[in-house]
Amino acid sequence: MGFENGKLVRVVIRATAAGDEVVNVWHYDLIDVAANPANDPQALADAFRDDVVPHFKALFVSAWQIEPIEVTQEKDPQQPNAPRQQWVSGTPTAGTKVLGTQGVANAIAMVASLKTDHIGRRATGRKFVPGSYSEADVNGNNFETSAMDGVNFYLNAVPRQPDIQGGPSSSTANLVVYSRTNRAADIDPYASHVQSIILHQQIHWLRSRELVA
Repeated sequence: MGFENGKLVRVVIRATAAGDEVVNVWHYDLIDVAANPANDPQALADAFRDDVVPHFKALFVSAWQIEPIEVTQEKDPQQPNAPRQQWVSGTPTAGTKVLGTQGVANAIAMVASLKTDHIGRRATGRKFVPGSYSEADVNGNNFETSAMDGVNFYLNAVPRQPDIQGGPSSSTANLVVYSRTNRAADIDPYASHVQSIILHQQIHWLRSRELVA
């Protein structure tokens, strides 16, 4: 896995507005094979800039600014002082969503479940998807299916196995659910490959680490 034969990185996609900040974090297990072109985290950042940001900014009105993509090596709980690297791609860009009706609270969000090739709580992820939602997007405690379409465009744009090797290579990159608890305890696996992402219709509220005032 990444810490042993490549890199385990997190990709941060962030939107800011008037002192508020919302983030989504995605993890990738970059497995590099000897004598093959290695995975390039800068190429991963560029892929998010080109393929994911257009769908992410479509979830926000122009008052929100989508910040450059950041790809950072995860801190290894077993070697917390090991040197790490970071890669950045893109420039700040405004949201493109236009609301047809009155907007609702910034703190409401959709939640998607990340199903992996393993079972158990530590191998299952959740993604709180922020955005600029309006009264027309909600119906009681649920989102309208029309509002879910835009979020699914964003989720489907997130690459599951990005081609970031720069040429023919046996090196691989996989979207994963990362368990810091398993890594700290040296329990395998600590990175489980995402097989599917399921978006739920029920309204949720952003947790404090997704909405930072």
